Amino acid sequence: MRIRKKAAASVLLASLIVVATGCGSGGNESGVAPASPQNSQTSVAGKSNEKIHLRFTYWGSTYEKEVISKAIDKFSKDTGISVEGIIIPSEYETKLTTMIASNDAPDVGYLGPPTAYKWYEDGKLANIKDLFQSNAGTTEEDYVDGVIARKGDGIVGLMNNLESYALFYNKDAFAEAGVEAPPTKPGEAWTWDQFIEVAKKLTIDNKGRNALDPDFDAKNIRQYGFNMDLWSGTMEALLLRNGTQYYPDKGSTTGINTPAFNQVFQNVADLINVYHVMPSPTTAKSMPAPAVALQSKRYAMVLDGQWVCNDFAKSKGLNYGIGVIPKMTTTTAVYSGALGVVFSASKHPKEAWMLLQYITNPESSLELFRDGLWMPNRKAYYTDESKIGAWASPSAARVDGYKDVLVDPIINDSQVTSEVYVKNFGDINNILFPALDQAWTGKKTVDDVMKEVMPQIKPLLEGSIQ
Repeated sequence: MRIRKKAAASVLLASLIVVATGCGSGGNESGVAPASPQNSQTSVAGKSNEKIHLRFTYWGSTYEKEVISKAIDKFSKDTGISVEGIIIPSEYETKLTTMIASNDAPDVGYLGPPTAYKWYEDGKLANIKDLFQSNAGTTEEDYVDGVIARKGDGIVGLMNNLESYALFYNKDAFAEAGVEAPPTKPGEAWTWDQFIEVAKKLTIDNKGRNALDPDFDAKNIRQYGFNMDLWSGTMEALLLRNGTQYYPDKGSTTGINTPAFNQVFQNVADLINVYHVMPSPTTAKSMPAPAVALQSKRYAMVLDGQWVCNDFAKSKGLNYGIGVIPKMTTTTAVYSGALGVVFSASKHPKEAWMLLQYITNPESSLELFRDGLWMPNRKAYYTDESKIGAWASPSAARVDGYKDVLVDPIINDSQVTSEVYVKNFGDINNILFPALDQAWTGKKTVDDVMKEVMPQIKPLLEGSIQ
């Protein structure tokens, strides 16, 4: 096994070297000066008079920083290219905007798709099409559908990884309530009504009564049955469970303000205001991070992205499990991911692309995937059992049921997030979610909120950006 792994790693590094040295300046569409052979790193491309240094920006938790730092340090050791990892935990795009305005742009980094498309149009990002096509032994067909972010004939970026969503739960809370654990197979998913009943049993007031008790005190809740962050990612995970998206069919039609769309948002509002199994956004702000809230039984279940597996695995004393998200009409899953992009100001775009290829490939950066942070962006890691086993075998970060809940649906029944291909996605949500506060507080129905905001949203419904 060791010999085979070394051989695979050698092949990968060789392909990366081709990227750094074999892609000439002719036909470069990125608008950035290509790294010439004279500027290539000695250990990668021969003679050099310059030490290549890359700056890589990303966001994440303390645990994520540890894993990412290990990956880029390994890249530096294998290639001789030094990398400065710059973590920006909050206000990422605002701070990155300031860096760019100050002529201090990084070489490479994460970026949300809506901003990436805008910055690409503004010339802040390189077209990585030539770099992508220079990959030795890799084709576009090797990637999961939707991973490659296109704009016209160019390529804006590549999803570093995939992320999908699941129900995570405190096993001890379920045992204490005498409730059966959530199913792990999509075909056995709870209906929405079944989910509500379970959440009621797990919602406990300060006198130990659950939400099914006629004397339950909804104003003094010790343990909520459920919580989720209210944003486009989690909401689209539920939208697909009701057979719709912001833009189904890759942007040919819009689901916004349709009955199926509005019903999902109303269902979530009812969890807060009708069934009292989920905290209001105001109450949730006072709660700890998901791992701590789950461990301390402030929540019995959370709907979250699989990246939390990294944090959960390192939370001592957290006895957690995983289950499929309840269905409304379907069990289709959604997957998303931040884009890896190369900034047009970089003096070393080829080496920046090398870094992206290195950290997104489980052959060279297995810990990023095995330890719970990422899911691979290549199809083979969802179809080849040996490759699946390399990153998704049972562990603290990959608990029982993980493969059924999160791995198998990627190929079998899933859709890429609308965020990757919808024009004005960020602008739409900047109008929609503040207005939905009135629904979360129970002051208005979702239908009423949508009637009010559609005059602002309708001009932004321009379909696919690709």
